[in-house]
Amino acid sequence: MSDAPLDTNAVFKGAVTVAFQDGHLDDQEMRILARLSHALRLDEGVPVQLYDDIVESKDSPDGRSMSRSEALLVYGQVLEAYCTMPEPSPQTALLLAYLRTAFDITEPEHRELVRSVDRHLEQVVHRNVAAQLRTKIDDAIELISNPLHNFRIRR
Repeated sequence: MSDAPLDTNAVFKGAVTVAFQDGHLDDQEMRILARLSHALRLDEGVPVQLYDDIVESKDSPDGRSMSRSEALLVYGQVLEAYCTMPEPSPQTALLLAYLRTAFDITEPEHRELVRSVDRHLEQVVHRNVAAQLRTKIDDAIELISNPLHNFRIRR
């Protein structure tokens, strides 16, 4: 990380500025910005105020200073949101690249975060798939069992 301390408002405002380059925010950009806002622990109303400040070309108050470990955690959370998108747009990739630059994340750190997100998603996806399969099996048993209870064989 550079010598200048990062603050949460500056990071969020920079991300909105990058996302807003084409004049609008699409669903993917909104999702990344929402995840970023949550990861930065911005107070309610602050993201909207920062967005309004950008649109109106106003200065914004400083946010809370971030530590290096917090920056890595925030980047990891946003990276996870990015990785769960079916087809991330180039504009969304640019937003992630901005955060990587803003947080001064090195290539080895980025690779480690990608591996960590991959391991986490693998656990979550397997757990969710297993739960969905159990639900479908239970539903199938119920669908088959109920009619069989009412069905009588005539001789």
